[in-house]
Amino acid sequence: MKKSIVFILLFVAVLSGCDKNPGKPDYQKEITVFGYLWGNKNLTSEHAILIAYTQPITDAYDLEQAGIYGAAVTITEKSSGTVFQLQNSSAKPGFFFNENLNIKPKETYQLRVEYDGKVVTSSTTVPPTLVTETELRKDTVNNVSRKNLSKRKPIFLECESSEQLVMVDMFCNEEYQNAEYIYPFNDSHKFPTDREEYDGGINGEPRHNQGIARIREFVTENYPGQYVIDWYSSMLVFYGSYKMQVIAIDDNYHNFIYREHPVYESGVNGGLGVFGSVCGDVFELYVRKE
Repeated sequence: MKKSIVFILLFVAVLSGCDKNPGKPDYQKEITVFGYLWGNKNLTSEHAILIAYTQPITDAYDLEQAGIYGAAVTITEKSSGTVFQLQNSSAKPGFFFNENLNIKPKETYQLRVEYDGKVVTSSTTVPPTLVTETELRKDTVNNVSRKNLSKRKPIFLECESSEQLVMVDMFCNEEYQNAEYIYPFNDSHKFPTDREEYDGGINGEPRHNQGIARIREFVTENYPGQYVIDWYSSMLVFYGSYKMQVIAIDDNYHNFIYREHPVYESGVNGGLGVFGSVCGDVFELYVRKE
């Protein structure tokens, strides 16, 4: 959930303006939702849903103040009608989960948040199971070099729908102070000179890279008749630790990534944010120097 705080800050930016802008929108205190259900997994604290209030952009963001305590948060499994009550995480303000809720692929889940006289709702239909086959291990860190990835360690995909949206999400865990370019600009420019160069200032490129397409578009001449990802090493910019997610995503999450005003267009009613779902696998990589 490292990116949750960044997204909430974006929510605040949407609702708050600069004092020098006479046409700015007034600050509005809104309930925000950020979270996604992971198919074939339980809704543990690791995958908790963040329920919080926006805060003025002129104030330092404080999760202790923004995170909502005591809300009535439920998720209903549509096919069975079973209602799961979510509880607050004791360690993280505003994070809600229920370890007994096992997320089923292709199932529809309905979120309801009641707090301070307000009701926020959303629903998501979990993508079908995405099967990945690869030499990369899912249960340990893969110690690799850039030369032995991609075409040498392709990731083959299987899914019941060829129209399913699949995202490859690559996030570098190396901090700014330790980040070293795999292919430096020159011998005197092996490291980013500032945080803007390191991650765009917003945990973005080149530190964080994403690729998305319908599964039928993941084709290559090297493996005819198969869906395969054999280009992901091009998303590696720095040496060090990475987390790569290969996931099928629902429409809500897709809208949140690509719509012009994502916090308004990602399926949350009565509030802001995104309540989505995914299916897939996570790979830990450590890119060593060759």
